[in-house]
Amino acid sequence: MKDQLRRIILFILTLEAKAVLKRHKPRIIVVTGSVGKTSTKDAAFSALKQHVFVRKSEKSYNSDIGVPLTILGVPNGWSNIGVWLHNILRGFLLILTSTPYPKWLVIEVGADRPGDISKSLAWVEPSIVITTRFPDVPVHVEFYESPAAVIAEELFPVSLLKEGGVAVVNEDDKHAANAALPTGARRLSYGFSKGADIRGMRFRPTSKAGLFSGISFDIVFGEEKAHITLPGVVGTSPAYAILAGVAGAVAAGIPLSDAAAGIERHEPPTGRL
Repeated sequence: MKDQLRRIILFILTLEAKAVLKRHKPRIIVVTGSVGKTSTKDAAFSALKQHVFVRKSEKSYNSDIGVPLTILGVPNGWSNIGVWLHNILRGFLLILTSTPYPKWLVIEVGADRPGDISKSLAWVEPSIVITTRFPDVPVHVEFYESPAAVIAEELFPVSLLKEGGVAVVNEDDKHAANAALPTGARRLSYGFSKGADIRGMRFRPTSKAGLFSGISFDIVFGEEKAHITLPGVVGTSPAYAILAGVAGAVAAGIPLSDAAAGIERHEPPTGRL
């Protein structure tokens, strides 16, 4: 009974989300990869939010129901039927009224089983796809034929890009860097290697009163340059998330300096070092 009710709710919310996309026509950024999706999604949101009306996926809701929840801007009702009914009502109001709606959506997607991502995004047309990192042995590989099958599933969103779409890829990850692009889409790379279009440089730890306080690095894109300081984090993983988020904002038409300024107000997701 519980599974049947979930399917009914998902069906209704998905129909509403499709109608909302048709009515409001937001541009969509999809974040995919095996590692760092939530941090990257939050970084892209921070880089964009000072300049455009944008909404992001909440927490790490990246399943089939997470996509319509993000599009409708409603919370996960879990086992509370009252919340789900309220969500459905809000969806109808979005379709029927001229409520202000985001110009951009940043949607995180993930896969636990084969077909999860292709099913979640079958009706979505992204303008930008950000790929994070793909280890040689990805998570949830036990449910797939091979590690390559997991990576292929997680790279599926790139295939949805249309003429003028942008694949923002991690130049330092061999799987992301070699992702095939559909005809008419373009590639914008990020990373710390020389080949990256948006390159991180001079990565270093920071200190305050003689104690470790965080990390800092520069971002260079053509003739533009910005400096990033991130307190309370360690290692390169947070830096890659910021690079990817800034690259996503640049792909959306935001100047590097403006995207980097948005990171000054960035709040990393909880539970990540």
